[in-house]
Parts: sequence; structure tokens; C-alpha cells
Amino acid sequence: MKRELTPTEARSGIISGRVLLVLLLSSFGAVLALAAAWYFLFAGR
Repeated sequence: MKRELTPTEARSGIISGRVLLVLLLSSFGAVLALAAAWYFLFAGR
């Protein structure tokens, strides 16, 4: 049986999930930006 979460614990879970989501999205964006830069610099010739 799971124990009850206090409001602070519940909020920290939501915040950590949001932080992970932001990290994933920014990493994905950085990879896309690098791919686009590589394409324009080298493949466009």
C-alpha cells in the first residue's frame, strides 16, 4: 500500500518531471540545430 504524499512531495515530483521534460526537449533542439548547421555548412556545397 502506498503512503500518502504531502503537498510538498507531490509538487516536487511534478517539478522534477517538468525539469526532465525541459532537459529532453532542449537536448533534442540542440541536436536538431547541430544537424541543420552541419547541413548548411557542408552538404549545401
